[in-house]
Amino acid sequence: MSISFEQAIRLAGLIPKMVVPDGKIRRCKSEMNPNKQNGWFVLHADGHGAWGDWTSGSGQSLGTWREEGSTQHAVSAEVIAKMKAQREAERAYRIQAVKSARAFWSRAKPLSLPHPYIANKGLLPLGCAGLRTHDGLLVIPVMLGDALVSVQTIAPDGQKRFWPGAPVKSGSFVIHRARSAVTVLCEGLATGLALFQSVRNASVVVCFDAGNMVKVAEFIKPKGSVVVFGDNDHKTLLKIGKNPGLDAARNAAELIGAGVAWCEGIEGTDADDYLREHGDGAARRLERLILAKAKYVMT
Repeated sequence: MSISFEQAIRLAGLIPKMVVPDGKIRRCKSEMNPNKQNGWFVLHADGHGAWGDWTSGSGQSLGTWREEGSTQHAVSAEVIAKMKAQREAERAYRIQAVKSARAFWSRAKPLSLPHPYIANKGLLPLGCAGLRTHDGLLVIPVMLGDALVSVQTIAPDGQKRFWPGAPVKSGSFVIHRARSAVTVLCEGLATGLALFQSVRNASVVVCFDAGNMVKVAEFIKPKGSVVVFGDNDHKTLLKIGKNPGLDAARNAAELIGAGVAWCEGIEGTDADDYLREHGDGAARRLERLILAKAKYVMT
C-alpha cells in the first residue's frame, strides 16, 4: 500500500506535531509513552525517512520510507509486520506497566502522618485520605473511572514522577466531599489540596498537569456548578508570550461550559502559593473567587 511518511510513522504509533523534510532527527510522543518525547523520526529533503522509539530501550530504526518524484513508495510487507509487532509490544508494555503500578500501590501504606511535601507547602492533612506513602514517597493514584492505571510519586523535596510506561492521559485523582456544591478541576496535588481546604463545599479533581486538563474534563464530564482553576504562569507569559496554565484551563472550561478561575497578584502561580503569600483571610477570598466563577453545567 502507498502511504505518506506521516501516515507511516503514525501507523507505527508515533504522535508527531509537525513533519518537516529537513533531515533533522526530531523527538515526539508515542502511543507507547504519550507523556514523554521518546519517539523519533527524520525526513530528508530528497524524500527518504526513518523512525523509531526509545521507550522500549532501543533507538534502533523501526521503519524506513522513500518517495521518488511524486510517487510514494509502498511500505513493504516486512515493514508493516514490524510496525504491527511494535504496536503489539507497546500494548504489552503498557499492560505490564499498569500491573506493576497497581502492585506498587498495593504495597504502599495509607498516609497516617503529614508528608513533608504537604507540610512544607503549609497545607493540612484534610483531603489526604486517598493518598499513600512508600519509602518516604507520597503516592497519588491516577484513576481512569474506577480503575487505577498509574501512580504519581512525590519526594519530600517535591520531585514528581509518574510510573514508567503507565498511561496518565485522561487520568485524575478526585478529592471527594460527600456534600459538595461545586466541582473544581485543577492541575497538581498541592493546588487541589489548597482548593479543597479553602472551598468548604467543593470536591476537587486533580488533573496532574495542564496538558491533561482538557482530556480529564472530556472524560469525566462533570455536572452541576463547575470551575476549572488554572495555574497563572505569568512569568512564562513574559518570556514567551503564552500562559500555558491559563490557556489549558480556558480550553477545558470552554469544552464543557464551565467557569474558569485563577489567582492574580502573586509571585507564584497557583492556589497554594496564594494561601502562603496572602496569609490570614486568603482562604475565604479564594473560596469567594471560586464560587463567583462557577458555571452550571448540564451535560
